[in-house]
Amino acid sequence: MKKDEALDKLDRAGFTINDLNARAWNTALNPTSHCWASSILSMATIPVLSAASLGHLVGSAVVRQIDPKTFERITEFPDKGKKE
Repeated sequence: MKKDEALDKLDRAGFTINDLNARAWNTALNPTSHCWASSILSMATIPVLSAASLGHLVGSAVVRQIDPKTFERITEFPDKGKKE
């Protein structure tokens, strides 16, 4: 896998996590608009989404620090079952 591809996937995942987090906060803070059950469920998802956001932040920072040639070398595992 090329580093640029990985960074693109990480960026898209970050946008998705951020969008879900914003929706969860909006639902949690507006129980009269979204009903109390949805609001309480959203409150429960906020810590999970925050952990996902933190994991994404760390993973993205690590990938950005790796040299592109090194990144390609460590992400391309040889297929041991493949006959040459």
